[in-house]
Amino acid sequence: MTKGRKQAFHYNVEEYMRKLLLLVRISKPAYNKTLYQDYKIYMNRQKNFRDPKYNHGQHDKYEGAILRGPCDVKYFEDGKEKQVHLNNDGIMYKENNAYVFCMYEIEFNQKTYDKENNKFYHDISWDYIKPLWDEDGLEMMIIKNTSVFFKKFSEAADKERKNWAKGLVKYDLQDKLQDKAYFEKALKDDFESVYHKIDDYKEQKEYRLTINDDSGKDFFILPLENDNSLMFDFFTLEYGKNIIVEISNLEFDPQTNMPNRFSAKLRYAEPVNPIETL
Repeated sequence: MTKGRKQAFHYNVEEYMRKLLLLVRISKPAYNKTLYQDYKIYMNRQKNFRDPKYNHGQHDKYEGAILRGPCDVKYFEDGKEKQVHLNNDGIMYKENNAYVFCMYEIEFNQKTYDKENNKFYHDISWDYIKPLWDEDGLEMMIIKNTSVFFKKFSEAADKERKNWAKGLVKYDLQDKLQDKAYFEKALKDDFESVYHKIDDYKEQKEYRLTINDDSGKDFFILPLENDNSLMFDFFTLEYGKNIIVEISNLEFDPQTNMPNRFSAKLRYAEPVNPIETL
């Protein structure tokens, strides 16, 4: 996770960024359009994902949780000693005014790199897509120049004078909820509880952009500088089908030995008929 403005930087962000190839967003075409056409990031309030009205892929009653019962815990907040008692089903949440934009990340993996043909393959399973499925249809939007996108996000958040964070979600919350050190850290850090989820959602390989805003609205719209520099592509999804991402013509940075230029194709796993999209 990287954090900005008044926050400190931590985790080995540079090492991860060298592995990141593409970001994918699955949504209705009308929602994707707010980014690629209007250059606005539509961010949902984190706590709202606890609402059962969301579909199975979005709803998570543990979203933002920092402690689970049964337990009795004493802690200090604002210089005062407090105590929380939770029964067997009790959950304590971090109320942090966080708004998030969720994506699926594709990173380079040496194990699946075909060196002889200079190709790398990544499977996007139907198991990931199915919980998000909408009868009106879904579209896969690919953000191709991720470094430009991240720069635009941080600059826009700074301009709005918002504290922000970006990073991969870790699917370890079931253990963290029994860890007092995590509880104490999450109490002090506005972003820590945004980047941990239970492992039921690990298929999502989620990368999040986050800001803090105390407006209390259900969503926050962050306008980006609209200079047409972002690069996108799109793929219409079909029910029940896996997606294969084929990365080819890779060029490697001599210092990091990680790809810095490449081409990409998306296709359904069956039939094997590549569809040129990037």
